[in-house]
Amino acid sequence: MELLAAYHPPIDLGKNVPIEIADLAKYPLLLLDPSFIIRRTFDAACRLAGLKPNILIESRSPHTLLALAEAGHGVAIIPSQFRTDRYALRIVGLTFRGRPLREPLAMLWDKRRPLPGYATAFCEMLAGHMRTVFPITLPHDSSASPRRRVR
Repeated sequence: MELLAAYHPPIDLGKNVPIEIADLAKYPLLLLDPSFIIRRTFDAACRLAGLKPNILIESRSPHTLLALAEAGHGVAIIPSQFRTDRYALRIVGLTFRGRPLREPLAMLWDKRRPLPGYATAFCEMLAGHMRTVFPITLPHDSSASPRRRVR
């Protein structure tokens, strides 16, 4: 799962795709609250970059952050698994020293215990869904127009 920056097209983050985390210093940020691993990864990268983020709002709802970004209130930092196609936003990846900011996504099960039928069915459904849907959100070229018309 990658960390992405979602922003309204009038915000100019430059021509760099993806965006270096230090380049976010002057923008108001819309962040998930610290209980999310993505947020903790973002905070750690900020500390390493010597960046004191300009946090406008924290939320437990990524879709609230995306709506605020679409309204032009700042740059939302979101994980790549959230759908963004309903929003008129540019989506770009975040990097630290040129390397993408990522967190592994995993499901764990204790092999000493039998896997119940519902868990097997869930894993099969999830695998099928992942094959057809992912990547839901892709960083795209900053010179491209947004996916949806901006009103």
